[in-house]
Parts: sequence; structure tokens; C-alpha cells
Amino acid sequence: MAAEQQAEKPKGGKKMLVIIIVAVLVLVLVIGGVVAFLLTRSSGDDSHGDQEVSKEESKKKDKKKDKKKDAHAVPVFEKLETFTVNLSGGDNMLQVELHVELPDEHMKETLKAYMPKIRNDVNLLLRSKKLEDLRSDEGAKKLIEELRATINKAMNQEEDEGVKSVAISSMIVQ
Repeated sequence: MAAEQQAEKPKGGKKMLVIIIVAVLVLVLVIGGVVAFLLTRSSGDDSHGDQEVSKEESKKKDKKKDKKKDAHAVPVFEKLETFTVNLSGGDNMLQVELHVELPDEHMKETLKAYMPKIRNDVNLLLRSKKLEDLRSDEGAKKLIEELRATINKAMNQEEDEGVKSVAISSMIVQ
């Protein structure tokens, strides 16, 4: 009898092993299905959300994504020619050397194409300044913003699309 009991135990153990393997496989398939469902559902929510969002909001989201990409990109700087002008309201002269930060290499080519117009507009802006406008830090910061806006306007670019910033590398007032 002892031999018969030992012979029956392995048969029952094999059935139990098969049941455990099948249960594990079913569990893996269920977990895989849930994961696949969650992944496809989150992608589907984005596409439905984009349909409900207005065109302006979706453009803003795209610009934010581009800015995040740009944050990790190497900055592109271009040196402009030295500007020497007479200041308004006196016998003073200004010599300034500028560098502009651009979003990409393509904008560098655009900048070069518009250089005659940019040079003219920057000269007009600088000649309109008085010595008092340039003496303070606030005046210099205001000049930088005006230069950025002037250059973007000359290139027919919106404020957030063209020149990102202007740096004054040298400024001499006499």
C-alpha cells in the first residue's frame, strides 16, 4: 500500500504543476492586456484632447515643446557689424558691437539675407537715442529690448520666433 500511495502522489503533483503553469500564463496574459490597454488609452486621450482644444492652444503647446527642445540645444550666436552713430541732441557719438542669439542655423541665413534692412533700422534706432538714455543700466536694458524688437521687425518675424536675445559686447560713448 505504501508503494501505491507513493505512485499516486507524483500523478497528483504533475496535475498540480500543470494547473499552476496555466494559471501563471493566464495571469501574465491578463497583466499584458491591462498594460496594453492603458498605453493605448493614454495615446488615444491625447488625440481626442487635441481635437477639442482650439487651434491657438495647440500651437501654444507646440511652441512650448519646441522651447523645451531648444532649451537643450546649443545656442546660435551671430556677430553683427560694429555700429557707429551720432547720438541725438548733442555732439556725442556711440559705437556699439552687437551679438544676436538665434533659435537655429536656418535663422542665421535669414538674418544675413535681411542685413541691409537690419543695419538701416538699427542705425535709425541708435541715432534717436540721447546720451542720458544710455548712461543707466535700465537705459541699456531698454535699448537691448528695442534692438531685439527692431531686428525681428526688420526680418518680418514675430517677437517669439526671430532673435531670442541681443548682447552688447562693446559700447563706447564719446
